[in-house]
Amino acid sequence: MIAQAIKTLWRKKFVIITLAILIAFLPMAMTNEATVLSKTILTAIGIDKKDDEYIVTVENMIFNFDPFGVPEREHTTAVASTIDEALAEISTNKGRKISFSHCSLVLLGSGLADTNLVNLLMPFLIKPQFSNGAILMWTENDIEKVFETSEEIGDVRSGKLQQIATFNKRTDGRVATSLEEFIRNSKSRDGIARLNIIEESDGDIINSNRVIELKFGVILD
Repeated sequence: MIAQAIKTLWRKKFVIITLAILIAFLPMAMTNEATVLSKTILTAIGIDKKDDEYIVTVENMIFNFDPFGVPEREHTTAVASTIDEALAEISTNKGRKISFSHCSLVLLGSGLADTNLVNLLMPFLIKPQFSNGAILMWTENDIEKVFETSEEIGDVRSGKLQQIATFNKRTDGRVATSLEEFIRNSKSRDGIARLNIIEESDGDIINSNRVIELKFGVILD
């Protein structure tokens, strides 16, 4: 009798504790979901230039909040006279603010060959939540096509671009340069900085054996 009463009491306590935990964390979960749904969370951004206009392509996650599902990825491109105008157009089209907090990659296109990349990239350092550790890479391919291929061949956790960017150093001597490192190296005494060149070919993306070398933010001939 006593043992049964104790067992019943413990069951009631367990139910009460479980309910208390659920009540405590439910507002937080709802807030997190609302925050995600109110923002376009970028995982990568690509920047190119043609005819004095910037071509900006962003990759973002699509969250479905299915406990057994995985977020999908999509990319969007806008063309404008400035990068900020292109981002504003993307934000307007999606109906949500852009968040840079998960942006791990900045891909630069060959149309920027005559551009001072320090001046181009410095504004990203002051964008709210933008990671200074985001990896910079260069491509001579069409950036939108690179993003499309990355999404197609990546696994459920990340696109192929992000998989390449996660390696800070590789055994063949290629070094992934972060935004912070690029700015620091470009402002050093010799001003030398290097960026890996990635290539899209036959439905795959590879980190090539080539690099571009820059001095004070400008590509060397």
